[in-house]
Amino acid sequence: MIDKKLKEALELLGGKTILKDQEDYYILLTLREFRKIKQEGIEGLTKQELVDKINTDIAMWKMNQEKEEDAFDSVNWEEFEKAENAEEIQYEKT
Repeated sequence: MIDKKLKEALELLGGKTILKDQEDYYILLTLREFRKIKQEGIEGLTKQELVDKINTDIAMWKMNQEKEEDAFDSVNWEEFEKAENAEEIQYEKT
């Protein structure tokens, strides 16, 4: 199961993000975003069209990162960690 913090961050970032591990980069996205990409498809695109699409996607991602960075920074992480470390409350149907 995906870590709750990672899942929340992914949702704040619009369902996709890029992770860097030393020299490697990984794209992490929700299944919904993956299906959206598959539906848009890249079949039938010329090499130049594909490059243009990738560049456009990167530019859009960068713009979203800047916008969402403010939202991400506004999260009170101390409160979030306290809540995460608190005992889990379970409700039972009576």
